[in-house]
Amino acid sequence: MKTSAIKILKSWFNSLAVNNFKKELNKKTILLGIIVLFILFISAYFVRPFVFNYDLQREFLEKEIDKTFKLQSEIKGDISYSAFPSPRLIIEKIDLGFNDLGKNKIQVAKSTILLSPLKLVNIKKLKLRKFLILNQKIKVYPNELKNYLKYFSLQKDKGLFIKNSKIFFINSQNDILSFNKFYFNQKFQNKTNKVKLNTVFSNNKIKIKFLDQAGQKKYFKTSIPTLDTSLDIVFDPDSNLENLSGQLKLDLLKSILLINFNGKEDFTISESFFRNKFLNSKLEGKILFKDNFLFDLKFLVNKINLRQLLFYYFLPKENSGSLIGGISKKINGKIVVSNKSTNSFVGKINNTKAILIFENGDIKIKNGSTTLPNETKIDFEAFYTANHGNPKMDFSINLNTKNSKIFFRKFDLYNLREKNVSIYAKGSLNLQGRKIKFSDIVMNNNERLDKANILSIEKNFSQNVIEDSILDIFDFFKLKKFAKEVFYTER
Repeated sequence: MKTSAIKILKSWFNSLAVNNFKKELNKKTILLGIIVLFILFISAYFVRPFVFNYDLQREFLEKEIDKTFKLQSEIKGDISYSAFPSPRLIIEKIDLGFNDLGKNKIQVAKSTILLSPLKLVNIKKLKLRKFLILNQKIKVYPNELKNYLKYFSLQKDKGLFIKNSKIFFINSQNDILSFNKFYFNQKFQNKTNKVKLNTVFSNNKIKIKFLDQAGQKKYFKTSIPTLDTSLDIVFDPDSNLENLSGQLKLDLLKSILLINFNGKEDFTISESFFRNKFLNSKLEGKILFKDNFLFDLKFLVNKINLRQLLFYYFLPKENSGSLIGGISKKINGKIVVSNKSTNSFVGKINNTKAILIFENGDIKIKNGSTTLPNETKIDFEAFYTANHGNPKMDFSINLNTKNSKIFFRKFDLYNLREKNVSIYAKGSLNLQGRKIKFSDIVMNNNERLDKANILSIEKNFSQNVIEDSILDIFDFFKLKKFAKEVFYTER
């Protein structure tokens, strides 16, 4: 009896353990099955876009790109899908237009469009999130700059992102200008447009930032740290691409240019200035950007040390005998220069005026005049050109003094007989070879020097004044030495 009871209890406990094991086994199996089904569902969801026929939906995708990123597109290559590292479309050979798809479209060999992971059911449901251009070489067109700027000013929910690419264009001289390691990112958030652009041009890093807050001032900042150069533009709140107004400040080569501007393609410049340790001046006038870069400016010089200014900015440190030559043919216009008074070795120089005309890389100085002490006046004109890499300056100068005895004492010249003296000289300066040639020298309006005397003066001037540097024509002590030798040789 006792033995039977024990058997019954063992049988009951064994049955209970088996039932518990079966229950536990059923729970684990169900949970594992749910996990496996979930993984299979997610995998099928993310893998599904692999089977879409993108070739039949090119036109739809082009419209979606236009709608989402405000980019006109024409897809010419293959379209594929990748689920890693996140859902995306990879497009081979796409042409992009920032205004239309004309002849100046931008061609991108490979681009990537990030997709929302919640909209992968079918092609029509795809939601585009970001347009990526990575590690590409892209040609842009300078005459489309306005359209590029218009595009970047548009409010877009989704942005264009460019990273580690090379942007290049070909200028009018068929030179290739390239911007390497190009990085561009644009974000719209809380009605604020933020643009960040970094690149490398000619081994110099360029950093650009743009901030546009609705109804407030717009800020554009550019810096080139290696050149100690920065550009800051503050646009007025109502400023846009059709009518720009604001203030520009350029810090370049330890000089500051500040411009208050207003206009569309014809800009009015007012209450502006250019300053450095050698020059203090005011600037006003007009600048035109419509077809070519043209300007008509008035440049009022309040203070200037011309010789030090030229030596500091236009003479390379490693070769003091050569000028930095070459003026862009695209710089065209007129500057009326005036200076009421400045100090010099001969005393105060008053009422200096000249018109500088820039034309296709040449400079004309017209109607130049200045008043020196002792009733002395100088009229001058000049023409600078650098044809075939050989810079030269043709000039004419006319000095008239009504008190020659006192005026020429500054040059240690004494015993002049005439009170009124005039000297007219016309010639040419070879800026690279540092040589001067006179075609004509006339004293007192009627005494023309002969060839032998002119050759002697040319030799003396070249050796004593400009042998070391062409800018020594502003060196008073060298000019004084030249004048003494010429005067006493003639006597």
